[in-house]
Amino acid sequence: MLKLLTTPATNDRSPRYMERALAAIHQSHRVSEPITFIYGSTAGRVGLFVQCADGLEEIVAGPITANYPNCTLATVEKDDELPPGWETWTAELELVPEIYPILRHAQFEDLLNHTFADPVSAILRAVKPEEGIRCAVEIHLVPAGRRRCRAAQHALRLLDREFFRHHHRLAELFAEHITRRRTWLLAWVLGLLARTTPHPIRTTLDTSASRLHDREENLQAGSDKIGGHLFETHILLITNAAPDASALAIDRLRQLAGALGAFTQSRLARFHLGSIRRGKPSSPRGKGSLMSHEEIATLFHPPTAAVAAEQMQTMEFRELEPPPNFLSGTEPGSVILGRALFRGDARTIGMDADARRRHLYVVGSTGAGKSTLLLNLIHQDMIAGRGLTVIDVHGDLAASVIERVPKNRTNDAIIFDAAAEHVVPFNPLSCPDPSRMDTVVSDVVSAFKKLNDSWGPRLENLLRCSIFMAVEQNGTFMETLRVLTDKAYRDTAIVQLSDEVVRAFWQGEFASWSASYRTEAIASVTNKLMPFLTSRQLRAIMSGSAKQSLNLRHVMDEQKILIVNLSRGRLGQDNSTLLGSLLLTAIEQTAMTRADIPEAQRRDHFLYLDEFQSLTTPSTATMLSESRKYRLCLTLSHQLTRQLDPATYQSVIGNCGTLLSFRIGMEDAELLAPAMSKHPGQLLPADLCNLPNYTVYARLLIDGEPSRPFSLRTLPSKDIMDSERAEIIRRTSKHRYARPASFKGVAQCL
Repeated sequence: MLKLLTTPATNDRSPRYMERALAAIHQSHRVSEPITFIYGSTAGRVGLFVQCADGLEEIVAGPITANYPNCTLATVEKDDELPPGWETWTAELELVPEIYPILRHAQFEDLLNHTFADPVSAILRAVKPEEGIRCAVEIHLVPAGRRRCRAAQHALRLLDREFFRHHHRLAELFAEHITRRRTWLLAWVLGLLARTTPHPIRTTLDTSASRLHDREENLQAGSDKIGGHLFETHILLITNAAPDASALAIDRLRQLAGALGAFTQSRLARFHLGSIRRGKPSSPRGKGSLMSHEEIATLFHPPTAAVAAEQMQTMEFRELEPPPNFLSGTEPGSVILGRALFRGDARTIGMDADARRRHLYVVGSTGAGKSTLLLNLIHQDMIAGRGLTVIDVHGDLAASVIERVPKNRTNDAIIFDAAAEHVVPFNPLSCPDPSRMDTVVSDVVSAFKKLNDSWGPRLENLLRCSIFMAVEQNGTFMETLRVLTDKAYRDTAIVQLSDEVVRAFWQGEFASWSASYRTEAIASVTNKLMPFLTSRQLRAIMSGSAKQSLNLRHVMDEQKILIVNLSRGRLGQDNSTLLGSLLLTAIEQTAMTRADIPEAQRRDHFLYLDEFQSLTTPSTATMLSESRKYRLCLTLSHQLTRQLDPATYQSVIGNCGTLLSFRIGMEDAELLAPAMSKHPGQLLPADLCNLPNYTVYARLLIDGEPSRPFSLRTLPSKDIMDSERAEIIRRTSKHRYARPASFKGVAQCL
């Protein structure tokens, strides 16, 4: 089984963690077949691979992923196919003398500057694919037997004798040949001389592991190696090239040997390049070179962030493990968000009804997959018979939702297309509950204020009192304009006012203004109203009476599907924003009127807001904190956190139980990464910046508690679009809920 080992480009785990993994593999006592670590290439990119028998997969992969939790080991097909006519050249590296170590990773660390010069960068550069040639380095290893380990320990003790301390050249010969099959007899004779030479009793060797290896003598270095977990190792160098490129292939073999030579120093062990052979490599034979787990970890480990090898395969983002108690999304009342994305785990992950009542916040750059996620959630709700509202300021999402309305819910769909020839009447000033009149007026004023930079207390007071009068008269914006421009109508309405403060404003402050001052004040208010009332579409929508207006309470209680298309391209940005804000305010107010029925009897209504930042008002924070009780479940989506004012952002983060982030910019990531982390450092800003499309990091509300962040891949949108069905839906909705756009009713006010 061949597995590709990929690591994030920001990996900060040193080879010390690979040491631990190798120690665990060595101690499993079940590794009898070779394990192979490979530097090679696939799909034109350099990669690290691990190959082992199927029965050893968990023994090998488990310790590696446990010590490198952000790395993945994915099964890949072995690419043995070579271009026609290509030949293979191989050579083996032998470690001489094997009782001494190569340079170990601690010796590549700069302790003063706290940096690590990762030595594998030289190997990665050497094996990078080029036109006409491919290279690989294979490290085959199996735990060394006890007999061989004891022989190495015995040889090291002989080197510590007085004889070899006085005859350094003989000590070098002994160390080099004692473990070599053809010349061991020479070393045996030298060892016999050492044994027969008087030797004072002393202990100069320490077999405990040293971490720094600084100012380490040869014997101490050997003792440190032999005291570790030992493997019998074969290192094969392989090149593939066309027959006419044999010289290049042989030269690249020597370059590979040179790259590995950077791990050695002359006074200790060094790699000896064996004979170069043509032909496919056979399985390594013989005992192989003795190497410790620390040496192998130095030769092969997930590259650290300091490595910048060309064409190297790295993970652009970290795969984070999902929480153990997540829901599959198939439970009653649940929806599926996507599939887990962690080391081959692809189980579905969902949200239950309780988590949805605590709202869902989705953020991500354009094209990252937000609309596809929303479309999947909306479709699941429609299939399940749930009530929902979609407010879309672009129009594309609304059109896609219409195409997916199930046949059995045709009569439930209400198409609110603000730019259509037939419109659904909506009176933002409708207030069935007189106790909420002040809130309705305040929210309508806030919607206008959001669109205007020029604003003052006089303008706000006059607009507020004009709107209040129209609301109390069960009127529309037409009446608001008449209050300002028609003195006779205004005088009649003032007499009928029940609110003493508002009546006092009209009869006192307003009446005391001079004619010129009053004209100027009225002009400042009509200047805010007229751009919208002169829009024939908005006038047609908002001129309906309270009885004609869209019944949002009916939409919620009867589980209707309200699809609101506020396309800015067709309606204009300001008109779209104002109408959207007024609709959102009306939905919030309607949800709160459900206090007249027990909470257990309130049906969930799911409100989807795409690009919601353009619809927010000061009451948005209240809606987020209060709507759960009235079973209004929000799904908020937009592109940038900085599109929100600080108060709204804090309210969103504080009140939305589930957070999903697609790819975002660094400025947003620095804000969102800590908010999504249950503990500091679980999610890094760089992670959020490098996500591929349709991939998110999620902080999910499970059993009322936020989970740790984890990676998730959203589901593709089901290709069930039916333009004929969409036309039937539109026609049915128009017949049941819409009326022709009438442009009369305000002429007398203009």
